[in-house]
Amino acid sequence: MEWEKEAPLLASMSRNHPYVVPENYFENLAQSINQQVFLAKLSSSTNEGFSVPNTYFETLTEQIATQVALQQNNSNHDGFNVPAGYFENLQPKIVAKTSQKQTKTIRLWASDFSKYTAAACVILVSAFVLFLNQQVQIKATNAAEFANEQLLYGIDETVIVEHILDKNSASETPADLENYILTNFSTRELSNNL
Repeated sequence: MEWEKEAPLLASMSRNHPYVVPENYFENLAQSINQQVFLAKLSSSTNEGFSVPNTYFETLTEQIATQVALQQNNSNHDGFNVPAGYFENLQPKIVAKTSQKQTKTIRLWASDFSKYTAAACVILVSAFVLFLNQQVQIKATNAAEFANEQLLYGIDETVIVEHILDKNSASETPADLENYILTNFSTRELSNNL
């Protein structure tokens, strides 16, 4: 509002800019600049344009007449020539070439080296498969034993003693049970489960 009071003439002017840009000006700008540069190069070059050989126009009528005469001679010509008897001999030639059957023998093993290499590869692959199979079985066995041991660790010692006493009540004494536990379990296992 302050500037309108200070410059009323400026405030009364329309707010449109006076410059007009042609439609698609910026899209065609690069092409227009390249064309102007090309034209500037052409106008500054000292090249006189095309040159005509000496006596070109004097011999032009003779050259045209020669070309017309050659075309007329070629139009009377049939084009391609076929040798005499070509079609009569064609079928027997084709039959002779196609009826010869040559059997080609391809050996499965080109050399002894490739035969032994293939055998060695088969042996290595089968040994590797057997090794992996054995490792899987060992892991499965270890996992089953570990699970069984974990089940035993969860059982209270008194339950084990009662079970053994019920099973062998007459023949086992507490000293025998203690010896059985000490011989079948390590001290580390016993101390971890107390």
